[in-house]
Amino acid sequence: MKPKERKMIEEITIKKMHHRSPRRTERAAAHKVAPHVVGRRLQAIQALYSLPGGGTGEQIARAAGLSILSIRPRLTELLEMQLIEDAGTVRKNTFGNNETVWNITEEGKKYVD
Repeated sequence: MKPKERKMIEEITIKKMHHRSPRRTERAAAHKVAPHVVGRRLQAIQALYSLPGGGTGEQIARAAGLSILSIRPRLTELLEMQLIEDAGTVRKNTFGNNETVWNITEEGKKYVD
């Protein structure tokens, strides 16, 4: 993998990790989780890769052995980086609600191959 490609998944923008006018506690929480974000992104993309036919956030979290609260923000980031994409389908989660199914893109596969 080229250094530029690696940099993309390793880039962290604290401002994107909290609301526009964050409270002090929200800002502190963003700084606390920032060192773990890259690892969580990689865990999320590897977990998605392991799911034949793609997976929902809930399925990805389960495959990664992590909380959905850790995974969902990482999926948004991976989508913005074009490393995953909406499969155009939904599946029911454990609460009976529809959840988007995600697929890994060719660009995203570079992080797991």
